[in-house]
Amino acid sequence: MARDTADFAQQSSERAMQAATFGLTWAREMAEESLNQGKHALDSFMKVSKKMAEDFESQANSIREQTTALTEKTWSNTLEYGQKLARAKEPQDFVQCQSEFMARQAQVIADQTREFGQNFQRAAQELMHTASAGIAEGGRQAEQAVQRAEQASKRQRAEA
Repeated sequence: MARDTADFAQQSSERAMQAATFGLTWAREMAEESLNQGKHALDSFMKVSKKMAEDFESQANSIREQTTALTEKTWSNTLEYGQKLARAKEPQDFVQCQSEFMARQAQVIADQTREFGQNFQRAAQELMHTASAGIAEGGRQAEQAVQRAEQASKRQRAEA
């Protein structure tokens, strides 16, 4: 009877050790998978953030170029207006110079505004596409990580 009790105690001890080993292995694998999932999510976020920053920088450069071009054109029109005004001899020459100047300035501003609007719309679409693609990639990676974790869990249960 004492031997049966000792055998039972040893078997119980071995089962407890196996259960503890199983639990530790499972917890370690789950922790590793969680860390991998977090790493993949952070990597995806960093890639999307970098791409969006690059797109934003590109658009900022485009805006700077457009505003510089607008400034140059309006300044050129202003200088030309000043030269024509200095050569005007009759009152109607003054009126005509003023009218031409205002029409040219309005046209330059309208053209630049239209171009700026088109570029802004294109930039917004690019940023939206980049963000959407990043979110989709992050979701795909998270789904794969969950599937791997489920497979590991099933494998552990099968081994037990």
